Amino acid sequence: MTRPPVDSRAGQEVIRFPGQTVNYSSEYQGYDAELIESDQLPTIVSDASSTLPSSSMTVETNELVFRSLDRRPIVPLWMRNAEQCKAFFCWLATNLWHTTAFHTLRIPKYVLRAMVYTPRGISRAIVELYRWASDAESRPLRLYAIERGDVTSYMTLSRQRNNRVRTRLTTVFGLACCAATALMIAALLWPRSPLLFLALAIALAGWHGCREDQPFLDPAIIVPRARKLTPDLVTRAFIAAGLCKEDNPITFPQPICRDGDGWLALVDLPYGKKAADALKKHQDIAAALDIDEVQVFLDRIRGEAGSARRVALWVADVDVFAQKPPVTALAKADQVDFWKGFRFGQDARKRPVQLVMVWSSLLVGAIPRMGKTFAARLPAAAAALDAWVQLFIFDGKGGKDWQPFELVSHRYGSGARTAVVEHLVHVLRELVEDMDDRYERLRELPNDLCPEGKLTPAIARSKRLGMPLRLVCIDEVQRYLEHPEHGKAILELLTDLAKVGPAVGIMLVLATQKPDSKVMPDSLRGQLGIRFAMKVMNWQSSDTILGAGAYPDLDASKLLRAHKGVGILLGADDGALAESGGQIIRTDLMDLPTLHRICERGRELRIKAGTLSGVADGGAYLVEHAAPRLLDDVLAVFIGDEARLWSETVIARLAETNPDAYDGWTPTDLATCLKPYGITTGQVWGQTLEGQGANRRGITRDAVLEALDRPLQTR
Repeated sequence: MTRPPVDSRAGQEVIRFPGQTVNYSSEYQGYDAELIESDQLPTIVSDASSTLPSSSMTVETNELVFRSLDRRPIVPLWMRNAEQCKAFFCWLATNLWHTTAFHTLRIPKYVLRAMVYTPRGISRAIVELYRWASDAESRPLRLYAIERGDVTSYMTLSRQRNNRVRTRLTTVFGLACCAATALMIAALLWPRSPLLFLALAIALAGWHGCREDQPFLDPAIIVPRARKLTPDLVTRAFIAAGLCKEDNPITFPQPICRDGDGWLALVDLPYGKKAADALKKHQDIAAALDIDEVQVFLDRIRGEAGSARRVALWVADVDVFAQKPPVTALAKADQVDFWKGFRFGQDARKRPVQLVMVWSSLLVGAIPRMGKTFAARLPAAAAALDAWVQLFIFDGKGGKDWQPFELVSHRYGSGARTAVVEHLVHVLRELVEDMDDRYERLRELPNDLCPEGKLTPAIARSKRLGMPLRLVCIDEVQRYLEHPEHGKAILELLTDLAKVGPAVGIMLVLATQKPDSKVMPDSLRGQLGIRFAMKVMNWQSSDTILGAGAYPDLDASKLLRAHKGVGILLGADDGALAESGGQIIRTDLMDLPTLHRICERGRELRIKAGTLSGVADGGAYLVEHAAPRLLDDVLAVFIGDEARLWSETVIARLAETNPDAYDGWTPTDLATCLKPYGITTGQVWGQTLEGQGANRRGITRDAVLEALDRPLQTR
């Protein structure tokens, strides 16, 4: 079956808006064909502007029918999106209320201004009426005929002028009689109506007599530079950016419309110009629109509705990334299917951005205090809400940022001391061994259960097979990779996992504030399929995170410091939004209290599913952040030559020296916190307040000193 010839030339039609002339492209976008039965035959009639070969045709049996034309949606897209629809009506209501209140308060000012400008307005109206009634516009022609001595032309123009004056004077007289009659009738029916007509006449005369440099009504809203987009404004911007010319302008496949907190224009570049050319001219277009480039966004339009020369220009009313970010949807989610992905954030137009971690790994990079840890915790929080995902958490900082994950983690480590680094090496070796073992076991599974030799949801959720999804999150990974003794081994193990681990359900999330090619070479970085680059200091660091060649199209160094949590996401979409496949998004907000509630919910899900394991089930883990502070404080409570103290004495003295940290502790709390450091409480001899000797639970000074001299132990 062959397709009929289609005229590729684009028809043009001119559609007029108030004060505008717009060229809309009516070119044919493409088609799909199918055979139909004789009782389903439609009749298609096309006008002269149709791109089909003939002006009309009737479809016969077994003929091709074009059924996938590029039709504009009946209901605009923004009206089908609840969030965008709400934003539009909130914007409309706010503006209407402000404008009404603003002008109501200034009514006395407008009345005074109208009275001042009324004489000028009346004089202007009389002069203009006289010039119109006397046909003053044709006077230069009559004078020109007199100068040339053209009697015939002068007589013709004189007769034409006399006829016009007679007709216009009659019209003026008739309208004056009608107005006087209407005024008399209105006065008889409503005696106060002349005052109303007088006020209206003064208002009109004042408006007509106002100065050209000063409007009659004060502007209620200072129009920002990101004013309403018009076709003329967009065309001028693209001409200034060198993307089109006046004799070969851009076209608009649909009218410019309101979209969320901004204006959306779909633009078709002239033939021969590519959408990639427009993306590179982002700053030039913003300059031509006379607004900051942080309010201008250009995206590729792909698929059936797209073209290699079609771009979407969205101009925001304000700096959208300077607004408060939304709270993560995970805060209200009962559970998450990690196979289907989760919401990672939203783009400038408030469209949700989904992230699917299965089959891939994530690299997050930024300078400090830009929200790097917040972004890296989102995949881990989503995994916490899936009872069939095992979490491996290692925090290179050793702070509280990842502490809630102790409730759900299979393995957990905090800090970068030698014992923690050794534990990380041991865990990574276990993961590599498990990865190799999974490939061997998947090879032996029947084809109906494992058709592609990869992990499936059914296999991952089978307790009998024991191959759950595993997410390894390492924050400040550079602290482990730079370790003088184990850094090289950690790099090799992570590289091995990143290369072949995702196919069997082992995924990595690596976050670093030192995106250096020496710390994280391309052998590891190049295997991470999803990249998220927030603010960095230079384009070289941006290229390190996003990949060589991303600059200049993608440059995270141009992001603003004020935009917390904003970054360039690469590899999470199919490239439909940008030529390079990257997009600027803002991650959702998830603070520590919210994360703690999520982890508690994830722990409940694991208990119900019977998948709680490792650290969360009482297994071994390593922390360093409490060791120096706690042991030093305990050692400080030994006064003079005291060799042993009861636990109750220790916690009392700790509460006196640092009540914020130790107030409310019990001897059991002290024993629990000292146990990971090799200190156990036992019976020690001491004196009561009455001077009597007694044996009670306590600790010795020597035990504390020994704990400070040796590395941390597992519990």
